[in-house]
This record gives sequence, C-alpha cells and structure tokens, in this order.
Amino acid sequence: MRERKQKLSRRQLQEERAGYLFVIPNFIGILIFVALPILFSLVLGFTKWNPMQGLSAIEFAGLENFGQMISDERLKTALVNNLIYTIAYVPISVSLALVIAVLLNNYVFCKVPLRLMCFMPYISAMVSVAYVWLILLNPEGGPVNSVLAALGVKSLPGWFTKSNSALAGIILMSIWHDAGYYMILFLAALQGLSKEVYESARVDGANGLQSFFRITIPLLASHILFVSILATINSFKVFDQINVLTEGGPGYATNVLVYCIYHYAFREHNIGYASAVAVLLFVIIMAVSAVQVKLKEKYTL
Repeated sequence: MRERKQKLSRRQLQEERAGYLFVIPNFIGILIFVALPILFSLVLGFTKWNPMQGLSAIEFAGLENFGQMISDERLKTALVNNLIYTIAYVPISVSLALVIAVLLNNYVFCKVPLRLMCFMPYISAMVSVAYVWLILLNPEGGPVNSVLAALGVKSLPGWFTKSNSALAGIILMSIWHDAGYYMILFLAALQGLSKEVYESARVDGANGLQSFFRITIPLLASHILFVSILATINSFKVFDQINVLTEGGPGYATNVLVYCIYHYAFREHNIGYASAVAVLLFVIIMAVSAVQVKLKEKYTL
C-alpha cells in the first residue's frame, strides 16, 4: 500500500514538473515581451526622451507629460474619435455577430461553408483588407458609390477622402472584418444551449423572434458581455486600417489613441509623451473593462 502511494506521489510529481516545463517558456515570453515593456512604458511616461539621441538623453520630467495632455488638441480629438468608434463599433459588431450566429446555427443550409465565408475576413491580413476596401470605397468610380449613384443618391460620400465620412468608412470596414470572429464565439455558446427549452417554447406557441429575445439573449447574457469586453478592447486598439488608409486624416478625422501614440513616438520621436498617452490608454481600457466585468457579475445568471 505504501509503495503504491509512493508511486502515485512520484507520478504526480513528474506530471507537475512536466506541466511547469510547458508553462515556464510561455511565462518567460509574457514577462519579457508584455510585463517588462508595460513597466518600462510607465517609467518613460515620466521622462523626456528622444530615442535618436540614445539612452543617455533620458531626462526625468515628473508629471509634465500628463499635464501637457490637457492642452493637446490632437489627443483630445483622438479621444473623441476613439469614443465615437467604440460606441458605433461595439454594439453593431456584437449584435450583427449574434444575429448571424443564430441564423447559421438554426435557419440555413450549407452551414459549414457559410460559417467559413463569414470567418474568412477575420483571418485575412488587415493591410490586404484595407487596400480592398480602399478600392471598394473609392469616391470616384468605386463599386459602392457606383451603386449609390445608380440608386439615385445625389450627394455621394467621399469616404476616406472626406473628414465627415472617413471615420464611418473605418468603422464599416472594421465591423466587416471582425464580426466573423465574434460570430464563432457565439456559435460555440449556442451549441451548448439545451434544445428542450426551445422545443417547450415552440409548443407554447413562441415564434422565432420571441424565442430569440426571451430565451437566446437571456441564456447568452454572460457570453454577450464577454464578447462586448473583447470588442471594446479591440476598439481601443484600432490602428492598422487607419495607418494604411488615412494616417489619421483628413486633418484629425480618423486620429485615434493608438495612432496618436504612434505619431508622437515615431514621427516626432517624443517617446516620453507617447508613453504617457499609452498609460492613459491603459487606464481607460482597464476602467471600461472593470465596469463591464461588474455588469457581467450583476446581470448574468
């Protein structure tokens, strides 16, 4: 009996060691490429530094960088644009993904090819997608404006070339690109729901819309909030499409927080101030995520 216990304890110890061996490389990668850069960025937020002059040029600036944000018009515009982007992107992309997931789960044929078609945009490189959308939304002869003109629209949008429509074009493209990913998350959740609940509702005379609003949404409340948190974080990380299509323009029309950080760090070589803006972005994301997690705990089953 004692020998058996010793064998079990040795086997358990070997399994634990093997588990640590698998975890340690990932932990080291997170420490080197995530944790240390975050801490270094936080420290740099209190300094003035032009990286072109080397590490010896780092100067302690106290709270000067954070005070400078109050009068920074570029940053204020970026914050407003980011909020507009988030307010439009999150509810539309999450709602669209949920509706598509329900349709593909219950009401269509050829489910696997259609699911693949909906997911394909997400696995496509954002740079390639951006150039495709640049062609689609070309104000002069692009397919979208050609269709709008054929429908009798007089004032055609300038999309990425006009300040009043550039951000809308970015939001539209981002929703098209990301909705497929959120759809897959909802599909996984839908397949775990009990079919007996829907059969009981059907026997009681509930139609598809009633089942969707009174059964599906309440049962998926935690998943909806989880996907909303992901979408919110993604909305504050938007950069690639803006860098490719508009470079924050026209004017500051599509300037957002991440592009603002990029501009100060790699265009003006002001790493200290860029790091301070990065700290601000980190605080905003943490605060929004904390609120959403509290809502998730309060309103989910």
